[in-house]
Amino acid sequence: MKSNAFYAPETVQELIEVLKLKKEGRDFYFVAGATDFAIHIKKHGIMDYTAIDLTHLDELKRIEAREGFVEIGAAATMARLEESDILRSHGNALAEAAGRVGSTQIRNRATIGGNIVNASQSADTVTASCALGATVVLLNSEGELRELPLEEFIIGIGHTQINSDEVLVKVRIPYGRKPEYSSFSKIGSRKSVAISKINCAAKIIFKDNCVAEATMYFGSIGPKAIKAAVMEKHCIGRAWDEKLLAELLELGSLQVDQAIPTRPSRYYKRIAVKGVISDVFNDIAQREVI
Repeated sequence: MKSNAFYAPETVQELIEVLKLKKEGRDFYFVAGATDFAIHIKKHGIMDYTAIDLTHLDELKRIEAREGFVEIGAAATMARLEESDILRSHGNALAEAAGRVGSTQIRNRATIGGNIVNASQSADTVTASCALGATVVLLNSEGELRELPLEEFIIGIGHTQINSDEVLVKVRIPYGRKPEYSSFSKIGSRKSVAISKINCAAKIIFKDNCVAEATMYFGSIGPKAIKAAVMEKHCIGRAWDEKLLAELLELGSLQVDQAIPTRPSRYYKRIAVKGVISDVFNDIAQREVI
């Protein structure tokens, strides 16, 4: 006989008690927006499961500026990320990425925690968060917190470093005193409600009219977001101008060739990548004040 169980913790302590049960059981699923959960159980024919609803924990929905970083609750929705003035100031790429996820209805339900833990190679908020240097904070059944870089947390498609008795509770985006400019762009199979065929995010810091620091990531050209180290290095000490853009477009195509050398989509993506690079570059150029 199939059966289901449901928990809705309202405090962190209640969540810890549920984590103790999860450690000993199988088919436990955390849900908030549940936009991917419904698809998962239907696809795999799962009828017997335990759901843990995180939407009653108000602290997991907050977006707050701390000393040196923005702290985002794992149950913060895409709509809330998109509309956050704090993120627009200290993590614009993530706000832009959240605003491009799915439809209005999905953005009102889908959460950053779910987007990260599902570990899709095309997850828009993951590419943006990696470019911003994000870390994730995990809570375990003993009430202990563990923090690690998002890039390390995601291992590959559908695989992360989360343990059986852990839940992702926070995402942290660091920021400094220097002005930072970040942006995100994607290309999908249609104009809206599209899964990314390729996406790009960048964070740039300027000094004396030149690039002092650069971070760039691409999504959907590998099993996880890919750091464009060669492109980052190429920017350092350079003026943010058309000459640099032209060089970055060619380096972007090479990045695709190296990432997916044998996939048929390489021929499309080595061209498409130039579009997302141009979008990000021009967006930063319009907002950057040297």
